[in-house]
Amino acid sequence: MQNKHFNMILFWVALLSQSFAFAGNTQPQTEESQSLEIIHEQAMNFLKQKVDQKLFEPKIQLKKLNQRLRLPQCQSDLEIVDRSPGKYAGRVTLGVQCHSPSWKTFVTAKIDGKLPVVVSTQGIVKQAVIKAEDVKLTYLHYKKVPNDRLISVEKAIGMRAKKSINPNEVLIIRDLQPPYWVLKKHNVTLITKIGGIEVKAKGIALQSAVERQQVEVENSASKKIVKGIVIAPNTVLVP
Repeated sequence: MQNKHFNMILFWVALLSQSFAFAGNTQPQTEESQSLEIIHEQAMNFLKQKVDQKLFEPKIQLKKLNQRLRLPQCQSDLEIVDRSPGKYAGRVTLGVQCHSPSWKTFVTAKIDGKLPVVVSTQGIVKQAVIKAEDVKLTYLHYKKVPNDRLISVEKAIGMRAKKSINPNEVLIIRDLQPPYWVLKKHNVTLITKIGGIEVKAKGIALQSAVERQQVEVENSASKKIVKGIVIAPNTVLVP
């Protein structure tokens, strides 16, 4: 009778031990989530680097992701994908993706600031060659800046105005022409290649022309009018 009672106790002890072991093995595993703050931080750093040297006095407003968003913890470096790489102001969207495990989300931001522009310091008449004192670099709010504006003073100098330009006017690329390499009624050098020999002669340009443009020239010696291609300042190649 005692043995029977003792065996019953052992049975219940073993059963309870198995129950505790089973309960311990079935504890829910909590998966670590990706920090949304890290996503925001990396997106902001990317945007700051993007507008650096491009935008003056930039202001970036990053729209935060919904705090209820749950993404698996990324085991690789986060990758930022710029969906509008040529856009430095206004509303922009960045893709933030992970490769291990694979997921992707999007972050939007509003960027405000000023863009560099070249403006006229005084009135410039049509066909006038732009000089250094005619232009300056300044910054305007991006909404007031045309897409095809000029942003380099150096590139503006020497160009010709296709139309009259008012003082304090933003210079537009389509309103400018390349500088003349050959001027009408000015001396030029004529170059003719015969076999491997290069023959040079003097001439007078009958019209103004830019680089790679065809121009009529009078040979100073023969007085014959020939056509050639402008290949350098005051230099015309006659085929």
